[in-house]
Amino acid sequence: MHTLMLLGAALGYFAASIAFARSFSRASGPGGSRTPTLILFSAFALHTVDLGMEIARAGVLPVATFAGGFSLFAWLVAAVYLGVQARTSLLVVGVFVSPLAFLAAIADVLVRGNDVAVPASLRTPWLTVHVTLALLGNAVFAMAFAVSAAFLLQQHLLRTKRGVSIVHRLPSVQTLDRLSLAFLLWGFPLLTLGIVSGGFLSMSTNGHFWSWEPREVLVVLTWFLYLGLLQLRLLGGLHGRKAAGWTIAAFTFLLASYVLVNLLQIGGGHHQGLTG
Repeated sequence: MHTLMLLGAALGYFAASIAFARSFSRASGPGGSRTPTLILFSAFALHTVDLGMEIARAGVLPVATFAGGFSLFAWLVAAVYLGVQARTSLLVVGVFVSPLAFLAAIADVLVRGNDVAVPASLRTPWLTVHVTLALLGNAVFAMAFAVSAAFLLQQHLLRTKRGVSIVHRLPSVQTLDRLSLAFLLWGFPLLTLGIVSGGFLSMSTNGHFWSWEPREVLVVLTWFLYLGLLQLRLLGGLHGRKAAGWTIAAFTFLLASYVLVNLLQIGGGHHQGLTG
């Protein structure tokens, strides 16, 4: 049942991806069509029901494995985007966010299937706190990535004087630059709290706060990468194209380190029974 519902949500995210791309490429007015957002919301609603049923079935948040984190990440990415979209029209960001939600949801279907069991040793509130904070931080950084990609697209169109009809449907480069910084400012505290709560989770399950396994080392490197990026943005005057490029590079590093460490099964608890 879980697999079928999540597959339905994934297909909804895929349909939203197509709808966002079609709506964005057409001259449908400054705000664009509401259809893509409605499709994305429908997929998100189905995903919410599936996640709620799995929580009821498992008794805890079912994210004790690497693959289990994909579904929650897809749900959080969609939730953050829909929340932002309700306040500010960012149709172009949906073009980047919807495929990301689709890929994460379909990865969960293909890799995890119906296995949502959580080991007894991980049935602690710290699991929910740690994974939720860590993946919510990742979802907010994904938004910074999408906004930065939109910035580079808008700047390219302005520089080459091509796609005039698209230029008028994109937010200004100043708005996109400001939004990217705002998402970084929201994501960094979430990343920090995710790391700290992960230490408490490790303490409650393994008896030690930190073990320096490869995943933890990469998380620390990611934390310093975003810290340096924020310092350059707030104190060093970094903005515009360079800031967008570094924001995209930072999220690429975050995503690659998360996926590769778990796929290659390097390290201890994070591939054996933890995610985040």
